Amino acid sequence: MAKHTEISSTERLLELIRTDSEIDLEDAGEPTQRPGRSPKSFARSFIGFGKNVTIGVDIGYDDLKLVKLKHTSGQSHELIEYARVPFDPEIPRENPEFYRFLRPTLEEFCGSNRNADMWCTISSARVETRQFRIPKVSARQVPNAIYWTYQRESAFDEDEKLFDFEILGEVEDEQPVKMDVLAYTVPRDEVLALRDMFAKAGFPLSGISIVPFAFQTLMRTRRVEAMDEYVASLYIGRDWSRIDIFHKGNLTLSRGIKAGVRTMMESLQKEIGGVRKGLSLVKSPDDDVGRIRAVKKKLKLDLKSAQEYFFGYLRAPGVGEAKSPKLDIDENKVFQMIQPALERLVRQVERTIRHYALNFENAKIGKIYISSGATPHQRILNYIGEELGMPTEILNPFQASSNFLPQVPIPDSVSEQSSFAPAMGMGLANNSITPNFLFTYKDKRKADRNQLVNRSVFALFAILMIACVGFSFWQERGIRKKEARKQQLANQLEQYTLRVDQNLILKLVEQIRQKNKSNRAIGQKYLNLAVISEVVDLTPPNVRLLSISTQLGPLPIKTPPEKAKGKKVAPVKNSKVLIVEGIVQGDRLTLESTLAGYLMELKNSPLFDQPNISSKSFEYSGNNEVLRFKAQLNLV
Repeated sequence: MAKHTEISSTERLLELIRTDSEIDLEDAGEPTQRPGRSPKSFARSFIGFGKNVTIGVDIGYDDLKLVKLKHTSGQSHELIEYARVPFDPEIPRENPEFYRFLRPTLEEFCGSNRNADMWCTISSARVETRQFRIPKVSARQVPNAIYWTYQRESAFDEDEKLFDFEILGEVEDEQPVKMDVLAYTVPRDEVLALRDMFAKAGFPLSGISIVPFAFQTLMRTRRVEAMDEYVASLYIGRDWSRIDIFHKGNLTLSRGIKAGVRTMMESLQKEIGGVRKGLSLVKSPDDDVGRIRAVKKKLKLDLKSAQEYFFGYLRAPGVGEAKSPKLDIDENKVFQMIQPALERLVRQVERTIRHYALNFENAKIGKIYISSGATPHQRILNYIGEELGMPTEILNPFQASSNFLPQVPIPDSVSEQSSFAPAMGMGLANNSITPNFLFTYKDKRKADRNQLVNRSVFALFAILMIACVGFSFWQERGIRKKEARKQQLANQLEQYTLRVDQNLILKLVEQIRQKNKSNRAIGQKYLNLAVISEVVDLTPPNVRLLSISTQLGPLPIKTPPEKAKGKKVAPVKNSKVLIVEGIVQGDRLTLESTLAGYLMELKNSPLFDQPNISSKSFEYSGNNEVLRFKAQLNLV
């Protein structure tokens, strides 16, 4: 009877506590200690930051996570710095107070590398992703084919949402060949608000993406080694969870689940009173306010203790997970209290995986990676893996590998390491492997066109430069040849020891004069023969010469030297004339033109000048009419 009374008093006391004031889950769900900035290596001051540095930003519920990475070569990166900076979650993002927090935080973290690429995550709650296949078409038709296929499956307004897609590859098993595509829409106002917020802070963003794409980047850069063909990522959030499925490092499905830590804590809060049956306080009168408050405080401590045990929120860096608080109440009973909510979460994940297997060729998930803002107890992870029938693993972006070199000590807590996964994915992001809401397919097409124009201009200038260089080499080669010839002539000139003076020059001039005089005498001697030969060569077949005569004029009169002194001798007029007489045969209509052409041929000869027809007449030679002519030409 006493036992029944105790139970009734406990129930009345719990009811009084619940009506007096609700337990604040928000406060219970927050860490009591927040890790500050990570330790910095002494060598950081000696590290040179270049344009290959990327800063990943993840804005959480009450903290800002930052990761600074430097790309060295290939898929190798150096971790330069990371930080987790808490802020008041009650401050709206558009409030000036948030800018006053964001700007100095980024200035301190970026340091001298203010021009580094900066990527930030955005909430995926309103981001809709769809995977489908389209027939293989030409590159120019791909955007339209994907756009209208997506519009047919899920219509959207371009003024409200940004649309983009990613081609996952070709499916050659089907005929005709098809293409796997992941398309997605993003609220335009959220993207612009986040972009403007960082721009106002003085740090414009290079890219904006969602956490699933950050996880995808971790896999594509092999920061997370996914050995299985199909893997899943389960994020257990404060108010909701999300299941992402990847195929060969490509995100193929992302689904939100309306169940999270809050759901399990509400279930725990509802049942926590039933485990304290041995409280001696319940035997006291119900009107004892002090004892009621003591019981209320004890129940809050029990709830907080259970929460820290099963969902230990992130602790400060350096605090090991082995120091988890000891649970004062029965662990099995508390797990049974949260199990219904946890089971609902697992059933949602199971249905999602089953749906994926039915629609994507019986795909089998090989492993599920779990991440959370909290630190789920290993018993929760084991339960999820057992219920799903697959191994589980905490998503850890700090795992050691040959392509990852930390310049600062990494967090000791695995949960702390896992919490930096979104920021690490953004730090590894680039436009070639990470979907960027600030650089959609339209921007890529413009960039491709600009790149094509730039390449064409560059090629043109390269050709011109090569031509100029070739012309320069050709000129230089010609100059070298002329210099060599000049040097050769100079060497030949140096071999001559003859000294040139005025007498020698006059002697050479006299020799040349005598030679020219001799040549003229020879020319005069054979002038008649040359004239006759030239006339014969120029006479066409239809012109028949009857006679050729020359008039060379009077011989020059030699004046005695003694009489010639002091007297001017009048020049003798040149009267050398060639007289040609002949007939032109052929058609009567062409006789005169033939004669004119013949005379022009004679005139063009260097021996004759100024042809003149003395007479011409038409006569008969036999039965044919011919043109008889007589022409006179001056000899040159």
